[in-house]
Amino acid sequence: MSVLPAVTAGAIGWLVARATVVVRDDAGLTGLTAPLVLVAVALVLDLVAPDLLQAFRDWAALRVNGAVRARVRRALSSPAGIAHVEDQTMRDAAGMPAVDTGSINLGTGVEGQLWLLARFVGAAAATALVALYSPWLALFVLACMLVQRAILVRQYTKVVRELPKMNTAKRGADYWEQVAGGAPGAQESRVFGFGPWATGEFGRHADAHADVMRRLTQSAMPSHWAVFVLSTVGAGLPFVLMTMSALDGDLTPARLATTLGGVLGLASMGVMGFEAVYIAAALRQLAALRVVDGLLRTPAPAARHPGGEGQDGTSAAAAKAARSPGAGASVVFEDVWFRYPGTERDVLRGLDLTIPAGDSVAIVGENGVGKTTLLKLLCGFFTPTRGRILVDGVDVNAVPPELWRDQIAVVFQDFVRLELTARENVGLAALGRGAADGAAPDAAAVEDMALEDAARAVGILERIEALPGGWDTVLSPAYKGGGDLSGGQWQRIALARALYAAREGARILILDEPTAALDVTAETELFDRLMDTAQDLTNIVVSHRFSTVRRADRIVVLDEGRVAEDGSHPELMALGGTYRTLHELQAARFRDEAAHEEEDRT
Repeated sequence: MSVLPAVTAGAIGWLVARATVVVRDDAGLTGLTAPLVLVAVALVLDLVAPDLLQAFRDWAALRVNGAVRARVRRALSSPAGIAHVEDQTMRDAAGMPAVDTGSINLGTGVEGQLWLLARFVGAAAATALVALYSPWLALFVLACMLVQRAILVRQYTKVVRELPKMNTAKRGADYWEQVAGGAPGAQESRVFGFGPWATGEFGRHADAHADVMRRLTQSAMPSHWAVFVLSTVGAGLPFVLMTMSALDGDLTPARLATTLGGVLGLASMGVMGFEAVYIAAALRQLAALRVVDGLLRTPAPAARHPGGEGQDGTSAAAAKAARSPGAGASVVFEDVWFRYPGTERDVLRGLDLTIPAGDSVAIVGENGVGKTTLLKLLCGFFTPTRGRILVDGVDVNAVPPELWRDQIAVVFQDFVRLELTARENVGLAALGRGAADGAAPDAAAVEDMALEDAARAVGILERIEALPGGWDTVLSPAYKGGGDLSGGQWQRIALARALYAAREGARILILDEPTAALDVTAETELFDRLMDTAQDLTNIVVSHRFSTVRRADRIVVLDEGRVAEDGSHPELMALGGTYRTLHELQAARFRDEAAHEEEDRT
């Protein structure tokens, strides 16, 4: 629609020509009707078109950006493992197409391309108008404007390169502004008196943001002078030449009006809109999107063989046939070594561990010995560097991820708190299975009886039923009618989620610090109820509290990535090794705390 200025200029030229004839021949004004109508229509369209174009560009930008976001989420969620999620390079690449530069994204890049296309179409029409007067003058004006535009594009590209620094500084300033004067930090700020320091940090980040802007402004000054000269010469010289030609009688008023309109149209071509920033940022984000897209094209890990064939020749069909819902599964770690991608330290070092079907095993040890890593390998999030993990004799890495996910129920330390209804939060296993089968997630697929049984087993049923909408209450105070839960109650929701998954067919219950938000008494009671409810499953529990693991059939002590001790609670206490030392240290601490509480009461 940027041809409208050229059309308007042509219409005005036609109107001037007709007006000249009317004045010269003393003719009627009816001869001006057609050019007047054309000028009026062109002017109205020139006023309305920008809004229409902006609406179209916004629509296109939203569609593209929505598609890109969905593509990124699909790429991130498609691999069975999570190594890519924990990789900083991949996180940076995944963030760039959506949020790295704030409101500038691939969608606005499309908007910028549409702007640019409109400008070039308008420039072509304007060049044609000026060429009617002088082809050489048209080429001269066009060249000036193209050089002017190239300078501005270079300058705006530099701005795009500095955007990450600007955004980092701005995020820091926004964060410290909240800490210094916002509600979240108000209490601690007054208690610990760090308000002045936080204010200073805000000032430092704000200054850093301003410093980036200052450097950009200073570096842009030479470019601005060059653009000023080019625009003055490119537009001013034609005005002078055409005015002189008109005074000499070589250029009619109509041709003068048309040509001047064309020069103005070309001049607008040189004016740099924000489309250069949009396009430059989009090009950077396209490169990042290719990195993320690689996840969709990356073949499965070597341990996963086509058709589900495992290292032991067991097919996925055999693995599926071996599955027996409601019964536990045997788990064997054979000489398992593992180091996280990008690191040089082996977290697990030749770990051997056998867990019979239906047994409960507690994994204990100091921080950093590989307890959570062991669970992540069993879940299939990572592949062992060496060795293998067998479940009922089948290599975990030979089982299709969607089949393996159905056989495990897990509660992690950092379990997810979804702003969904209580029904959906607990019944995720049913929702996830429906989505995997190609159906839209439907809360109606969640069985009420199974939900209530799972919630009752972990002691959260009464709290859920007391919510404003019961099971259909959104678990977030941010929503009207939503409910708020404490940390301990959320932990019970996560445990109920795992038990519901077990009722849906999971055979292995994996708990990583499942009751850390509860006090010792509540934790012991809940752990006993969990063991009773899931007694037919294979239970693997990681916990730092030794009082809760005593009921496990076996307790395994990890040290430096290996099994250091293995046995029941009485056996390990009699052994007098690491387990007994850690147990007695923790018991002494709890006795001291109990004594202090008793003193406080008396």
